Amino acid sequence: MTELTYYVAATLDGFIAAPGGELDWLHPFEQAGTDYGLADFMAGVDGLVMGRTTYAVARSFGDWPYAERPAWVLSHQQAPSDGTLPPSVRWGAAQPQQLMAQWVEQGLRQVWLVGGGQLAGQFLHAGLVDHLMLATIPVTLGAGLPLWGAPQAMAQQHWTLQAHQAYPNGVLTQHFTRVRSAPAAS
Repeated sequence: MTELTYYVAATLDGFIAAPGGELDWLHPFEQAGTDYGLADFMAGVDGLVMGRTTYAVARSFGDWPYAERPAWVLSHQQAPSDGTLPPSVRWGAAQPQQLMAQWVEQGLRQVWLVGGGQLAGQFLHAGLVDHLMLATIPVTLGAGLPLWGAPQAMAQQHWTLQAHQAYPNGVLTQHFTRVRSAPAAS
């Protein structure tokens, strides 16, 4: 079975980036001496999916940070033709259900929905997100790129808290699992 996890850092007011995509508000918390569980999470990830803007941010850090794990970048724009696309990256447009079917067929167990918010909203609306792992950062931006994309992309879903941890610097990590409806009794 393939599970999809949206693991993301967000501000108290629900943004994953400033209005221009800036992430400088995260820097003081990245240098706090902890990875907030990212290394443990990554150890179980065998595939990734992200939007074009998130891909550009990941590439801005230098070397491709996800090694040889297969990654899907969803975009209606053409893939970069300058030879910088890592060999493990598949680029193109696809519907969430199509991708999930591919991942199941390929035997992927844990796929990380890296971002962004619009993409997360699409997968949430399709009912395909199994886990939410949120690192809430004690910062407010007032405006920016929303955690969930457009509000109309959301569908009512129920979640149960699996784990949480508060850090001395004010960061709160939470792991939620989606509650799936039990089959109706016949």
